[in-house]
Amino acid sequence: MSFKQKKTLGQKISWWFNTRIAGYWRIKVAGAVERKISASPDTITFNQDASEMQAPSKDGITVILTAYKRSEYLEQQIEALRAQTIPPKEIWVWSNRSDTELRDVSKLADRVIASNSNFLFWGRFALASLVRTKYVAFFDDDILPQPRWFENCLQTIESGHDGILGGSGVLLPVEGGYSSKHKAGWNGNLFDTPVQVDLVGHSWFMKKEYVNYMWREEPVSWDNGEDIHLSYMALKYGGIKTIVPPHPQNDQSLWSCRPDFGKVVGRLNVATYKTKNHKNTRSEVVDHHVKDGWKVVKKLQS
Repeated sequence: MSFKQKKTLGQKISWWFNTRIAGYWRIKVAGAVERKISASPDTITFNQDASEMQAPSKDGITVILTAYKRSEYLEQQIEALRAQTIPPKEIWVWSNRSDTELRDVSKLADRVIASNSNFLFWGRFALASLVRTKYVAFFDDDILPQPRWFENCLQTIESGHDGILGGSGVLLPVEGGYSSKHKAGWNGNLFDTPVQVDLVGHSWFMKKEYVNYMWREEPVSWDNGEDIHLSYMALKYGGIKTIVPPHPQNDQSLWSCRPDFGKVVGRLNVATYKTKNHKNTRSEVVDHHVKDGWKVVKKLQS
C-alpha cells in the first residue's frame, strides 16, 4: 500500500505560483515576442483585398495577366479589357518575382497572386485551374486587345471552330524544328475566316477545361515552349485544334492586339525573347513532339 505525501503550505504556494502565475506569463510573453518577429519582415500588405470567390459559372470569361518587368502597361490592358463588347467577369494578375520591385497592382485587378519566385509563363496557366468561369483568356504584357476580340473568339467557337484560340498563330515547317516564318494573326497573314495553325502565342482564349491538357505530361523544357507544349498536349489528349480567329484587314476592332502597341512595347529589352535566344530550345521541343507523333498542319495539308 502506498500513501501520498501531503504538501506543506509553502510547497502548495510554490506550486500554485509556478503553474498558474509564472506559466501564464511565460506563454503570454513568448507568444507576443513570436508574433512581433513574424509580423515584421514576413507580412505583405495589399492596397486592396479581393472579394470572395464566385460560385462556378456556365458562362463568362476570366482574364489572367502577368506582371514582371512591364507592369506599367497593366492599366492600359485592363482598360481595354473592361471596354470589350463582351467584358470579362474578372481580371486576375499573376505577379512573378523579378530583379526589380514586386509591384502591388491590387487596385487595378480583381485578384492578384504575388510570387516570390519567377515561374515564367507557367504560373498563369497553373493559376487557371482556380478560375470559376467557362472561359479563360491569357495575354502577354505587350498585348493590347481590341474592343471586339472576345466577341470574335466566342463567334469563332459558335461557328464550329472550337479549340485553343489565339491571336498570333504559327505554321511549323514540315522538315522539323521551330520557325515562325509563316504566321497568321495580328502580326502575320490576315484572314477573314478562322485558320488552323500548330500553335498560338501572345494571347490565348479557351474553355477552362482545356487548360488541364497542359499538365498531362512533363514539359520538354521549363525554360521556353509553353505555347508549343499546350497546343500539342491538347491535340494529343483531347483532339483539340489550335485556331486563329479572323483578323480582317479592314476591321481591326476584331484583332487580338493593336499592332503598334505590340511592336513598340515588345521592342523593350526586357522581353525574354529579346534577352535570350530560345530558338534551339523551341526546336528541341517541336522535334520531341514530332517524334511522339505530332503531324503539323502543313504536313496534313500536303
